[in-house]
Amino acid sequence: MEAHSVNILPLLKNQWGITRLQYLQQIGKIAQQRGIAAYLVGGAVRDLFLQRYAPDMDIAVEGDVRALAEACKAQIPGADYQYHERFGTATLQNPHGFALDMAQCRLEHYPAPAALPEVRPGDILADLARRDFTVNAMALRLDPEHFGKLLDPYAGQADLQRGQLRTLHSRSFLDDPTRILRGLRFAARFQMALVPESRQQLREALQADIFARLSAARLWRELRYLLELAVLPQALSLLSDWNLWFLLRPAPADIHAIQALIQRGQEQIQWMQQHFPQEPIAVTTVMLILLWQDSPLADIQQHLDQWPIPDRSRLQADLRIIPDLPKTIPQSIRPSQRAKIWQGCSVAGILAAMAMYPDNPVLVDSARLYLLKQKHLQPMLNGQELQALGLTAGPSLGNVLKLLRDAQLDGEISDKETAQQWLIKQGILPANPR
Repeated sequence: MEAHSVNILPLLKNQWGITRLQYLQQIGKIAQQRGIAAYLVGGAVRDLFLQRYAPDMDIAVEGDVRALAEACKAQIPGADYQYHERFGTATLQNPHGFALDMAQCRLEHYPAPAALPEVRPGDILADLARRDFTVNAMALRLDPEHFGKLLDPYAGQADLQRGQLRTLHSRSFLDDPTRILRGLRFAARFQMALVPESRQQLREALQADIFARLSAARLWRELRYLLELAVLPQALSLLSDWNLWFLLRPAPADIHAIQALIQRGQEQIQWMQQHFPQEPIAVTTVMLILLWQDSPLADIQQHLDQWPIPDRSRLQADLRIIPDLPKTIPQSIRPSQRAKIWQGCSVAGILAAMAMYPDNPVLVDSARLYLLKQKHLQPMLNGQELQALGLTAGPSLGNVLKLLRDAQLDGEISDKETAQQWLIKQGILPANPR
């Protein structure tokens, strides 16, 4: 198939600025010097037309990736690279704050439906032919004479303008069912719709039960990307439209209620990020709790057993504890009692609980108090200080520290002196400790 070419250099300059443009020009010049053809491919090209910021860039190379990366390191000030031997790819590091991955152009053959492809070196048109959708099957030439010229053999630019999502061939979803979930994410993020022939391919893939052939690890990876989408509430409508709810749970009776719940969960995550910007948050865990909150554990056990979900035991504990929180939190009068209940939940579970019970101010206020102040409360007296007062190291010392924490949470102690007096009053320390 002959590649369609148009010059979009003005768009490149306007969208990316001179620094990134010059960097790509340097790479194209170095590649040409070595007799290697290099192309910008994939999401960066798509996002250029969408006028979206592309933090990462992928370069397809018709030739030796390592040799090109080494030459870039030698000729571009501040450049370095990491070569990934197993995949034959390189990550080019630069001082400009964006990532760049290099891979050799290749063609793929799928020996069986949903199997990993067999690959071998190819040219740029073969590399574009293995892509998932036409909007991702575009490339920009980087060689100096033709820099910025678009290769668009499948009319991806036109599909992008029309908001159409189109597979490259009739067996695309059968070959690789992960493309279905990638397509759903694209459709949600960019407000795109499957063209009729691709929708028919989706129906045929589901009728063939294609996801049953996909490994649990590959399925979970794609679902994780889905759950982390900023537009997840909108994507849930597509799960209904594309008949894909079975991948996560039975289709909900009220999709709007689930969407509102997910939206509240995202708002709680944003609240947490604002107050603790350095603390990692298990976004996927929050979303799974919210999606599964009305499902019996037995119904989701298969997913828990098969998917490589991080810290799944904590997720299971959250699902058991959270339904009782509207009752147990208000019944627990002392702050220390409530803190102990929240201690049994992960941070993700606490955020999910606040999203699930927005009309329970006692619960929400208690959860925020725990996250903001109680969770990281420093003891008035530490273990060394307690030993200096005459207590013996061991399990009993840990119990005393817990008692002190509870007293501090309940406002019974406020400094080292009142902490010591409290210990004397409790009979833990003698009236005249050494």
